[in-house]
Formats: sequence, C-alpha cells, structure tokens
Amino acid sequence: MQENQEATATSTATATAPAAAPRTASLELIKELPRGSVGVVHQARNPQQNRQVVLRKFEVPEWLDDAQELIKKILAEAKSASTLDHPNIAKLYTCGYKDFTVFMTAEFVEGQILRDVMTKRQLEMGEVLQIARQLCAALDCAHAKGVFHHFLNPWNIKLLPDGTLKVLDFGLLRDKNLMTQTPAKKLDNEPYLSPEQVKNKPVDRAANIFSAATIVYELYTGRSPFHGKHLGEVDRSITDVDPHPLGMAHPRVPETISRVVLKALSKNPADRYASGEKFFAALEEAAKAAPLPQNAQNRRAPGAPEPVARANATGSRPAYQGGPGPNSSQAMRAMPSSPSASQSMWNPPSASASQSFKAVQSASQTQSRQASPGTTYGDPAPGKTTARKSLPPTNHWRLTGLVVGGICLIAGLALILQHHPSAVPSEDAGGPVANSAAGSAAPFSAQSGGGKAQTRGAAPAASSRSARGPRNAPAAPVAPPAPAEGQLIVSSVPMGAAVEIEGKPGQSWKSPGTITGLAPGNYKVTFSMPGYAPETRVIQVSGGARAPIDVHLNAVKGFITISGSPSGAAVWINGRDTGKITPIQFMVEPGPQSILLKKSGYLDASTELKLAAGQSVNYAPSLMVAGRTDNIQLVSGGRVGKMLGGSGSASGKARIEIKSEPKGAQVTVNGTPLQKTTPVEIQVEPGSYDIVIQKDGYKTLKESAIVGIDDRIKIDKPLSH
Repeated sequence: MQENQEATATSTATATAPAAAPRTASLELIKELPRGSVGVVHQARNPQQNRQVVLRKFEVPEWLDDAQELIKKILAEAKSASTLDHPNIAKLYTCGYKDFTVFMTAEFVEGQILRDVMTKRQLEMGEVLQIARQLCAALDCAHAKGVFHHFLNPWNIKLLPDGTLKVLDFGLLRDKNLMTQTPAKKLDNEPYLSPEQVKNKPVDRAANIFSAATIVYELYTGRSPFHGKHLGEVDRSITDVDPHPLGMAHPRVPETISRVVLKALSKNPADRYASGEKFFAALEEAAKAAPLPQNAQNRRAPGAPEPVARANATGSRPAYQGGPGPNSSQAMRAMPSSPSASQSMWNPPSASASQSFKAVQSASQTQSRQASPGTTYGDPAPGKTTARKSLPPTNHWRLTGLVVGGICLIAGLALILQHHPSAVPSEDAGGPVANSAAGSAAPFSAQSGGGKAQTRGAAPAASSRSARGPRNAPAAPVAPPAPAEGQLIVSSVPMGAAVEIEGKPGQSWKSPGTITGLAPGNYKVTFSMPGYAPETRVIQVSGGARAPIDVHLNAVKGFITISGSPSGAAVWINGRDTGKITPIQFMVEPGPQSILLKKSGYLDASTELKLAAGQSVNYAPSLMVAGRTDNIQLVSGGRVGKMLGGSGSASGKARIEIKSEPKGAQVTVNGTPLQKTTPVEIQVEPGSYDIVIQKDGYKTLKESAIVGIDDRIKIDKPLSH
C-alpha cells in the first residue's frame, strides 16, 4: 500500500466540508458520482500530486461485535489489490480509516461505463472479442496475486475512447454489513453473481470466470442469461437453471461460440475454464471456426458451373435437360443409381455411339451363342470326355431376358451421352432416319409375343414406327419451380414481446423465435409489450434465406413488484384500492407512487417511491402483528380502569402515555378511537401499535410503538398547522 499524501488524507478525513470549497483533508471534492453498492463515491483532486482520483467513503457499523476484524479484512484486501499494475485495471492508491469510517482512493478513469455502451447500441462481434480479451487478461493478472473481484459487472467496467478497457473496484470487499444498494440496484447487480456468491461462499478464480462469462453472454446477445422479476427468481436462475444457447437469444451468434460461453457458465466451478487466458483462447478459436452464414455457403464462386442435378423447390430433381427428347430423359431416370452408372453419366467415354453399339452387338452375339440350349459352360480339358449339362428352358429364357434388358439400358445411356440434335427425326420430315448411329441405336429388342430376341431391322414396320412416335413427340411443358419460402428470426430486448406482421391478421408470435413459411417480399413487423412503446420495422425476406430482426423496446412505464410477509395483504396505490393482494406486480406511470399494504390483524405498511420509465422496484415489507384493541384499559391517577372491556390487572401489560400540544386531540390506536382525548395513558398487551393523533385545524400526527411486557412508552408531540 502506498504511503503518500492521499494516505494521510484518507486516514484523517472528515465527513463535513464547506460548501464554497468542499475538501476532505488534502483532497478537493469535485462532484459526487453515481452511487455504487458500497458507500458514497466522489470525483476528487489531489492538489499536491495534481491528479484526479476517486474517493470512496463508507461506514462499518459500530454495533457489530467484530467491527474491528471487518476493518482489518477491508484493509488487507485493499493492500493486496494496491499491488496490481495492469493496463486493464484501475489502480487502487490508498485505503485508511478513522473511527468506523473507511476511505479509499483509486485511479479516476475518464470513459464510458460498459453498461451505458451496451444500452445504447449492439456491439459488433469483433468488439465483443476485444473486450473479452482485455477482461480476461485483467482477471488473470489479479488472480496471479490472489486478488479476486467481488463486484464484477458492467457498471464496474469502463471503456476509454481508444477502446482500452479498465476494470474498477478491485480490492473492495463484499460484505452484507457494508452494502448500501437500493432494491432496484440490488436487482440490477444480482444477475452477475456466480452460484457460489449466491450461496454466500467465498469469491475465487472460478467465480470471476463465471461473472465474466455472464458479461460476455450479454455482449453477444444483448440480454442477460439470468433474469427475473425479483431477487429470488434471479438467484434460482443462477443456481439451478441452465441459460439458453446464445444462438437462441440472438441469431447472429454461431454454435461454436455458444458452446464456449456456456462452458464458462457451468454451475460446477470445476467444469469452467481454469483461467481467463484459456477462456479467451477457446472463444477466439470458436470465432475463427464459426461457419459462414447459410447464404454465403450456398454462393457459387465466379465462373463455377451450375450443379447439374439440383433439387427444385419441392425437393425432387428436375429432368435431364440435355437429352434428345422425352425418351432419353425417361431412360436416364430409369438408370440404377450405382456408383458406376453415376460415373458414366458425368464422365462419358470418348468412343462414338456407333462404336459403342458395335461392341455391344458383338458381345450380345457371343453371349447368345454361349447361352443356346445344350451349351457346355467351360471347355473340357483335351483328351477328356465330360458329360453335357444342359440348361432348363425356363432358365434359358430368363437369362436371355436379363441380357437383352441390360443391353437396352446401355444403348439408351449411349444415346444420351452421344446426343446429336440433327439425328432426331422431325415429324414434318416423314422419311426414314438418315443417321447411321441412330439406325443402329438398339440392335436388340425384347419381343413379348414370340419370346425370341431379334434385331430391330427384322421387326415389322409398324413396330418401328410406333417406337419412333414417342421419341419424336414434343416434350411435355415443365412447370416453373415454386419460389422458395423464407424465414424471419425475431428477437427483442426485453424478451417476450408480441410480434405481428401486417397482412397476417389473427396471427402473432413471441420473441425470440423463428417465423417460417414467408413468401419472398417486404414485411412490416411490429413488436409490442405492456409497459413499452411499440416498435415497427420493415424488412425484406428472400426465398430460402433467414432474415434477422432485433429491436430494443423503450419503456414508458415503471414496474413495481410488491410482496411481503405474510402474503395476502390488500394493495393501495396513491390512495386507491387496487383490489389486488400480494404478491403482485404493477405497471405505473413514471413519477412518485404511494404504496400502502393492509391486512387484518397486522399493522399497515407504507412507503413512498419515485419511479422512472423502465425502472423496476421491489417492495417487500414484513408486516407486524397488531396489538389487541378490544382490551385497552384507561390509566387515571395511577389506577387502571375499564375502558374498552377487560380486567384491571396490570400483570403482563404495557403502558403508553400520549400527550399533545395543544391538548384535547383525538387518539386512534390501531384503527380504534379512544373515548378520551389527550392527555391520556392506556394499558395494552405487548405488541405493535399505530397511534394517530388528530385535532381540527392541525396536521395529523402518526406514531408507531412496539411494546413488551411492563414497557412504558411516552409520546409527547406538538401539533403543527
């Protein structure tokens, strides 16, 4: 810990300062900064060193039995943090105390709070990676010296104009007796705690990695992985609920990055990354390995050929367009989908069609001779006599049919590969085909009537004409493929907004989500949510593509969550009975709000709140059991007399003396008016009592009293006009 002028200043600082030149010992106070979770924070100037610092002042409760031990822990934590020297860590200069007031001075960082940056705009993917790199480096530096951050969240991180990140408040101890945060501030900070912190376990390296991953999650997606309407819901989400994949929270985040961040958010500390360096290395590798968007993957390089067989919109493949006519396309579809056939289709042989047909005809004639009745399979060895083994007639014709069928398929394939448009006869020509290759295209055909294989030349003329007819027929018109449908990926901050598309009445969706089945075109999309102004966007949807749309809704209402113990209390807001009972949440207009809770048998609980648009506030009082009013007794001249019933015994009772100036005011105890005006003394049972003193022409006076056995309470208040 440094010993300098600031150390002397903080150890002897005073709480008051002249208004003209505010000073705290040797420090000049410039202005009060937004309150944090601990104490009051000022921007100050050290004139001796001519530098600006941040001065934090907070009180350690004197009533704590271990107050001195707590102060020692605060000083030890600050001393360790003062040794940190890293470009991404705000320097802690000094820490001292006087009596029970602790003073800390640290480097003043002129920059934007990360939370403000995240609220104003969606950071680019590259920016998120740079912030994660600096944040992880700062944590590793601190962890190497045994220093851990107790309040890591976007409010304690600043971004300088040049993009440098600074982590604030290293060395500030987290203790429930030091916390000064409001319920709304506590609800803002809660989502960045680790499961260990929620369970009141010590902060360590793994806890800081978890908090950092929570910030990175929100930087990528624009929303927190752990949210809730009240602290209990947030805590349960942190400890028990796995966050959504990042791609679901925002469609721009690839699966590779999502897996890395979710690993760092593991509930079990042992499953997280062992250091910030490993976390960022995995994050950087995931960003490099992230797949291209779908439309980029489907994009062909310039000059690349169009795929030959591409599926149409219905999922089927179009007919081959390069053949001579319908017959050839039908022959192609009839081909078996074996590897050899596929290779022949896309890599045709160099031989001409006529040469192919001659080779086929020669092979066919050879097989016909070998397959005739009485033929022996395999020649006998010289000098040996072997018995002839004839094939049965049924097998003979079956083999012949298979051979002929295979040859016909090969011939059809050869026609497709060796296509010459001029070889196709025209209906108007009316003459025989002059092309030799076409004339010998199919040397064999399977005749159903005689069961014998014969050449096409030997077939009747009518058969030949019928064979040419379908091949010369005009191709059937092919309907154009239906345009592919597109998708719309919708997301919003906050989540859960209703999404409506103009022109689709009666249909609505919730964000985040995917809207499918959209024809290509422009769509007017409206996001709405109670308490927020609606937002409308116009977006273009392309066929077969996914169009993302993300909006940040602006709040126009404030939100109050009212609970308390016990539940079932009637809720009054601004003097009006809402007809609702606790627990309940209300949307209210921005501005001051008066909250009153009423429950039979309990004292009323009330508070005054001032809400801004979008602000969420929790009010959860513990209602006090009201003392009985059916047995209140009057004390007069030291003697106890009956007043509202009951006995005159003072055993186990308490006394309340009520006076006012001027005298003669009406007194009401827990809603029950007394029959005597002030001054008055009553005897009551132990309990809680609300006492209202009223007199015409004066303001109403309200007091509360909690009394035990044999207690004596005196209320003596002057009434004001």
